[in-house]
Amino acid sequence: MSSDEQLETSKDLSPNNNSNDDLVISTKCYLKILMHAFRYPHGVVNGLLVMEKKKKSSGKSNRIVDCIPLFHSGHGLTPMLEVALNQVSNYLQNNTNYIIGGYYQANDHFHEIPAPIPTVFAERISDKINEINPESVMIMLNDYNLATSIDNAEKLDQPLFLYNYVDAIKELIFQKQYHLNIVDFDLHLENCKHDWRNIKLNEIIDKFEI
Repeated sequence: MSSDEQLETSKDLSPNNNSNDDLVISTKCYLKILMHAFRYPHGVVNGLLVMEKKKKSSGKSNRIVDCIPLFHSGHGLTPMLEVALNQVSNYLQNNTNYIIGGYYQANDHFHEIPAPIPTVFAERISDKINEINPESVMIMLNDYNLATSIDNAEKLDQPLFLYNYVDAIKELIFQKQYHLNIVDFDLHLENCKHDWRNIKLNEIIDKFEI
């Protein structure tokens, strides 16, 4: 399977609160970010966002098509981060349609109301990505909304933006618990047999019709 096929997504949804009309995030990316946070609710989780390249004259919105989960324990360790960035960069270089489009993070602080605050590490890596891709974005996951959504299904679409993902989250995460299968770079560095590209998980999400 080519890298192009591995990154291809089915459907996109835009924030219905219209907070950023120039950004579209794919179903696959959104669900994988949630899966990463749900698998490791006790600590900081982070990862890279994969953006589809667009022509400057196209006028289309920036499209985040996927994410690459990075860490759940050593998110601030520079050597591990450098290894991860090099592997992801090399992986994306084989496909001219995609670039690193940003960074996501969920903090380990529960009561960050009204919004989570980026850590120094999050700001530094986001700035580094922005030097390469000026249109890159940072997504901070709201741990409070994420945690309270467990007991209130109507809040399941609120940790990032207001999306209509309730059915997908209920089935893929809470019922079938596919979030326990997501692989980040922490797991990959412990055992290289763990594939950080999450190809099998991507296929499962692609087959699920929102």
